[in-house]
Amino acid sequence: MISKLKNAVLDFLFPRECLGCGAKNPPNGGLCSECFNGIGHPSLPKKGSVFAAADYGDDVAKKAIWALKYRKARGLAEPLAELMFRRSERRMEALPPARSNPSEPDKWLILPIPLTKKRLRERGFNQSELIAKYLSDKINAKNGRMSVRVALDVLYKIKDTPSQVSVKDKEERLLNLKNSFGVKNPESAAGKKIIIVDDVTTTGATLKEAEKTLKEAGAKKIIAMVAAR
Repeated sequence: MISKLKNAVLDFLFPRECLGCGAKNPPNGGLCSECFNGIGHPSLPKKGSVFAAADYGDDVAKKAIWALKYRKARGLAEPLAELMFRRSERRMEALPPARSNPSEPDKWLILPIPLTKKRLRERGFNQSELIAKYLSDKINAKNGRMSVRVALDVLYKIKDTPSQVSVKDKEERLLNLKNSFGVKNPESAAGKKIIIVDDVTTTGATLKEAEKTLKEAGAKKIIAMVAAR
């Protein structure tokens, strides 16, 4: 109650603006409904490729991810997760059941792409972790076919790598990321169904390296989801 009152006072004294159109105090953590619904779709993904909710070339999507990541606008994690959920719902429903008891929902782990301890200290939070937590809440609340749990004790980042957006050469990106991930305990991944979550992807090199690491640890099925590409 106190927190809601505090936020209401702050919104009155320092009104937020929609990243897209500038409307005051947008309900979606920094995006009004019109701008949120107007975020552009990426081109249709090929079978087995990364699912992306938005086109990173879309100005609103790009501003939202940038503000979350570099301006610590944590409130934007929820609308980005909502966008991912809405636009992936049919794809999730199409996943074949991998359970022995049809009356029980499939159990999946959601793994946000991790940061190194150094990068986490510098930034103060992991934006992919925030998105993953909101996404898991939405899947569990609205999708009876799946039961998901965010797991932060499975995948970890071994070494710092340059921002993939800043590295233009594809071969250099792959080299930078080689052996950059590890699994804390192989039993935590063995036989598991996993959703890898990140904020944005370009070539998909980060997600592919994480997927390779998890497969080597015995993961049963892996899909990757991002807010934009």
